Amino acid sequence: MALLAICAMAGVYLIPVGQASAQTFTALHSFTNTDGASPYAGLTQGNNGIFYGTASLGGSSGLGTVFAVNADGTGFTILYSFTGSNDGANPWAGLVLLGNTLYGTSYRGGTGYGTVFALNTDGTGFTNLHTFTGSSDGANPNAALILSGNTLYGTAAYGGSWGAGTVFALSTDGTGFTNLHIFTPTVLQRFYGFDQFGQYYVEMHINTDGAVPVAGLILSGNTLYGTTSGGGSGGNGTVFAVTTDGTGFTPVHNFEQTGNLTRHPIGGPGPGPGPGGCTGSSCPPGAQCIGGACACRGFCGGA
Repeated sequence: MALLAICAMAGVYLIPVGQASAQTFTALHSFTNTDGASPYAGLTQGNNGIFYGTASLGGSSGLGTVFAVNADGTGFTILYSFTGSNDGANPWAGLVLLGNTLYGTSYRGGTGYGTVFALNTDGTGFTNLHTFTGSSDGANPNAALILSGNTLYGTAAYGGSWGAGTVFALSTDGTGFTNLHIFTPTVLQRFYGFDQFGQYYVEMHINTDGAVPVAGLILSGNTLYGTTSGGGSGGNGTVFAVTTDGTGFTPVHNFEQTGNLTRHPIGGPGPGPGPGGCTGSSCPPGAQCIGGACACRGFCGGA
């Protein structure tokens, strides 16, 4: 019988899959705060059948735990409780397993910007592999790492040269930390338009590559693929690709942001930006004087 393990807000649950009826829901563990609280990420299963996971809060310092539990719910063990100092704090992401070593990220702690850590599956040997500085290397990793050979790849949601996040790599022993891509700053761009109700403008934060990568990566060959939650030419995030050596960064897709934008009227519903309407040279950059109104057909860029 196939089993699906789910790590949710208040517990670890097990649901049999592959059956059309008579499903049985089982709570494997309910968190009490001393053992952890608010697990946001999924579980990782070892070859021994044991599930490993993180809780973002709770534990001895209230800053999160790494735990293990058997598939039948027995043997729940706190492998590590974060202290918020050099080890990190608030592990929001799941874990990746290589041999008997678990690898993960903490969103905060260290110098305040999160860490990459390693921990043996028996709870020994906790190691801080990297402490984010909040500057060029990134800040606040939100997603799980992926592993290829002895190299870990991940994203930092913020930090980098402009605070828009990074894609990074490092070895499983903590050496060789490298920024594969530093996301560029977004620029507030104003676009002008008009419809049957009058002229207006909308604003978007755009750039060429995206910003704030809160999700993890996948690897195909030597190319990493991921997403950003903001930025891009449409102001609503991107899908991107970058090779494992940091070359060839490409925005694969730019999400467009149109329907949920706030429309700011220009000069009210009348025929122009003020009494008497506009003239040929009185409109903002990127807009045109059309029928006495500062606007353009569809959207156009402006300052």
